[in-house]
Amino acid sequence: MGKNSIISKTSRTVTESSEQILTQLKNGLSKIGDIGSNTKNKFIDYVKEVFEVLPLIENAGFKTNRLIVGISVPPSIEIHFSRFKELSQDETDKLLELYSDKKMFKLIFKALKMSNEFQGKLSSETLVFSETCIEISIPPKVSIKYLNKDISNLTKIETEFE
Repeated sequence: MGKNSIISKTSRTVTESSEQILTQLKNGLSKIGDIGSNTKNKFIDYVKEVFEVLPLIENAGFKTNRLIVGISVPPSIEIHFSRFKELSQDETDKLLELYSDKKMFKLIFKALKMSNEFQGKLSSETLVFSETCIEISIPPKVSIKYLNKDISNLTKIETEFE
């Protein structure tokens, strides 16, 4: 399966499921009495914006493994990524310029790049890098997740920084 086919499939999947997820999100947020209508609508807009930039993030070499919407106070969006290709500095600069008007893209992409630089300096004999998790909330959080090399023992260890 070619790169464009994978990206096209990801875009189609995100688009097809986003309306259903947004409906569930609206229903869930309406049940949380402490969140005002304006805040609910603003958060739903954030979720829509995340859905819109996920295919762009995939163009930048990061596959979305899962997305979790936390219907809580404050609400949150948790996105788990794995990198499938490394971009040169020139390619990175071009993407940042191309999508300079998309704040959510810059937020997620810069967090992923920073996480990769941090993760690249960490190593372990028994653990392997698994994925990067970005939580868009107040305050935002980036987690670097590792798995035990022994697949039968799936102990997760997280290095978190805010």
